[in-house]
Amino acid sequence: MKRTIAFLSLLFVLGALLYIANPDYGLKFGLGSEDWKNLRYTDDYYIEHGVDEVGGTNIVTDIVFDYRGYDTLGEATVLFTAIAGAVALARPWRGDEQ
Repeated sequence: MKRTIAFLSLLFVLGALLYIANPDYGLKFGLGSEDWKNLRYTDDYYIEHGVDEVGGTNIVTDIVFDYRGYDTLGEATVLFTAIAGAVALARPWRGDEQ
């Protein structure tokens, strides 16, 4: 019974998210919306000015390492901290027998 309720709850949440993500019914922001190009102006800026400002030919690398450098550094720090915490928790605890 509990598994059935959990499964139905998961299906309900998934259906609600799909409804909200549909630009015709839910949110009016997305690929089907008229405001999509107005709100995505940074994409065009990176594509038009990326080679001139940064000098690289790979726009993805330019965005990650130059335009979003501090953000990428913060994400790497959080990822390293999470991995270090998981490794610390996964190690067996030492007893007092030593």
